[in-house]
Amino acid sequence: MVRISCVIVAFGIFLSVFFSSLLAAKPCRGGANRYLAGLVLSSGLSICYQVLYPTGFYRSLPHLAKVYVPTQFLIGPLLFLYVSAITEPGFRFAKRTLFHFFPFFLSLLYLAPFFAKSAEAKIAFVRATLSPARASSAEEWTVWLYVQASLWVYSILSLRKYGQYRRKVSDSVSNLSRYAWNWLLVFLVSVQVMLVSFLVVDIRMLEGIPLVAFNPFISVLMTGSIVFLGWRGLLRLDFVLPPSEDALAAPRPKKSGEEFESHFALIEEATRRDELFRSSELTISDLAESLGYSRNELSGIINCGGKVNFHDFINKLRVEYVQHALASAAGDQLNILQLAFDAGFNSKSVFNACFKKWTGVTPSLYRRQVSPG
Repeated sequence: MVRISCVIVAFGIFLSVFFSSLLAAKPCRGGANRYLAGLVLSSGLSICYQVLYPTGFYRSLPHLAKVYVPTQFLIGPLLFLYVSAITEPGFRFAKRTLFHFFPFFLSLLYLAPFFAKSAEAKIAFVRATLSPARASSAEEWTVWLYVQASLWVYSILSLRKYGQYRRKVSDSVSNLSRYAWNWLLVFLVSVQVMLVSFLVVDIRMLEGIPLVAFNPFISVLMTGSIVFLGWRGLLRLDFVLPPSEDALAAPRPKKSGEEFESHFALIEEATRRDELFRSSELTISDLAESLGYSRNELSGIINCGGKVNFHDFINKLRVEYVQHALASAAGDQLNILQLAFDAGFNSKSVFNACFKKWTGVTPSLYRRQVSPG
C-alpha cells in the first residue's frame, strides 16, 4: 500500500507542477488562474512527505524536511480567493487579503530555527518521526487540526460565494450551462466529504495511532484533488460572466405589488406571443431591450411580479412551448429533443429537469398522457 501510494503521490506532485505552470502562464479575469496555480502547487507540495519519507529520499534531500508544513496553511485561503476571483466582477487582491496568509507567515517564523539546522539533524528528526511506536507530537496535532479547521471554514465560505454567484446568474441568463460551473460545486462538496472522512483519522489518533500511519490515505485523497482541479482549471482557463452582471447592484424601481404583477403579466404575454424565449442564449439584457425596459427594471418586475428568477421565467415558457407541440395533432411524430432545442434549451439534461419541474412528469410520459390515441 505504501509503495503504491508513493507512486500515486509522486505522479500527483508532478501534475501539480505541470498544471500550475500552465495555469500561471495564462492570464484570467481577477487573477483567478494565478490563485488556482498556487492552490494546485501548494496542494502538491503539502504531500511531498509521502514520497520523501517512505522512499528514503529525505537522506539525499534533507533540507526538504518540513517544507510541506507551511504550504498546508495556503490551501484554504487560495481556494477561497480562487472562488472569489471567478464569481466576483472586478475582484482585485487588496492589502486586507494578506490577513488570510497570516498563519502561513507565522508557520514560517516558527519553523525558521528548524530550517536553519544541519542536514544531519534533519535526517535524525525524520527517522524519529517514522518510528511506528512514536505518538503524534503536539506540533503535528496543532497543524493537522488547523488544516482541517481552515478547510472547513474556507470551503463553507467558498460555497457561500458560489451560491451568491449562482443566484445572480439565475437572474441574468436563461441557460446556465456556460455559467453554472457545476464542477466547482462538486469539488467544494467533495472537500467537505473528505473532511468528514478525516474525522475518522482524528478518532484513531485519539486512540494512540500516530498521524504518520494515515499519510498514504491523506496524500492519495489530496492527489485526487490536484488532478481534478488542474484538469478542470485547464478546461476553464477563460471564465465567462453573464452580460451586464454589474447592473445587479443597481437599485430597483419602486412599485406596488399590484403594479409589479400587472407589468409581469404584460411581459409574460409579450415574451410568449413573440416567442422571444426561443433564443438559446437569451439574457435579461436582451429581453429588456426587446420589450423596452431597462435591465434593472425588468429584473425587478420578474422577481417581484412573477416571484421567479429570470432563468425559471424563460424556461417555464420554453416548457409550455414543448407542451403545446406535444399536445398538437402531430405530437406523436415530433422528436422531443428537437422540440427542446427549438424551444431554446441547449442541453437535454436541463430540458428534462425543467420539464419535470413545471409539469411533474417526464416529456415522454406527458406525450403519452396527451396523445389522442
